Amino acid sequence: MTMATTIEQQVALDEALVPSTKRLRIGRSNFRLPSDIQSKESTLQVVYDVLRRSPFFKAFLVTPDVPEIYMQEFWATAYVHQHSIRFKM
Repeated sequence: MTMATTIEQQVALDEALVPSTKRLRIGRSNFRLPSDIQSKESTLQVVYDVLRRSPFFKAFLVTPDVPEIYMQEFWATAYVHQHSIRFKM
């Protein structure tokens, strides 16, 4: 059995389990982190505070890969604040 045969078998199995026409696309979204993030989760707030004090904070970009099935719920928690996007956490 060669590597090509193994890959072909895996592709055939993947296609049999979930046809490519039925698969969810992964979306991509870019936005800048706002500088006034507040979180009720203390560990997350510490991370935000450390990032905020770094000289390259404004260079941070968040680029999540989110299956489309979750996008509606995800965007329901987001709102635009000046030139950034905030999320409920």
